[in-house]
Amino acid sequence: MGLIFPDIYQHPEYLKGQTRAWCNQLATQTGKYEYTWNYTCEGVAAEDVFTEELSKLIRGNVLDVGCGHGEYTNRWADQADEVIGYDMTEGFLATANRNSKSNVRYVLGYTHNDGLPFADRYFNVAYTKKGPGSWYPDVNRILKSEADVLSLHPADGNGEGCELGTYFPGLFFPPTKGTPILNKINAYLADSRLHVIENHILRETIYIPTPEDILTMVCFGQSERFAQFVKETCFDGIQMQFEHYASDKGVHTTNFYYLIRAKATG
Repeated sequence: MGLIFPDIYQHPEYLKGQTRAWCNQLATQTGKYEYTWNYTCEGVAAEDVFTEELSKLIRGNVLDVGCGHGEYTNRWADQADEVIGYDMTEGFLATANRNSKSNVRYVLGYTHNDGLPFADRYFNVAYTKKGPGSWYPDVNRILKSEADVLSLHPADGNGEGCELGTYFPGLFFPPTKGTPILNKINAYLADSRLHVIENHILRETIYIPTPEDILTMVCFGQSERFAQFVKETCFDGIQMQFEHYASDKGVHTTNFYYLIRAKATG
């Protein structure tokens, strides 16, 4: 069987997701880090589990690392004295500042270069929802005694999940063995001096209802010319594969997340 899709990642305007350039481009396009395709979750979504756990911890001064356009940051304003969102993308923070509540503010910075530019022993709670792991080595310094840390990170399937990589080979990454994400997170945590209480995997099944939504996923955050190229060269194949694998709910994929809970050690 020949290749269904061309190597779209060789297109000159392709940007790797989550990089600074990609985030800046997405911010220019929409001002938000917000999914633009339709999907449904079977059972409880990992983000909802995270939000429920975080709601039990919010108090005092709160730090949101990788806050994006600030919508999630704002939701904790009524439970906290102050909430600070920290992100590397100026365009996202411009949106956040336009919509911020009175006790919410935003700081621009890049954890790899800037660390966490906040005062020692300032925060009662720090969290990240699908944000970076590079903040861990500096976080204990800015946390008060017994402060809480809660994190949600995309996880390794270690050979499971990634069904979209099987259904649409070349457009999504296939399942792979190993735990490179966990290894990197553990390396950061080893330098953090945090007391890690738990790190467990959440598993969720997502259904994508139409071929158009698959196309939108592939082109998320990319340039218009890249999106047009993918539409012209790949959409027929996307429709064919979608029809082959879809149920009445659409095509499914299994996502994994690490939910990490930790405490400051002073």
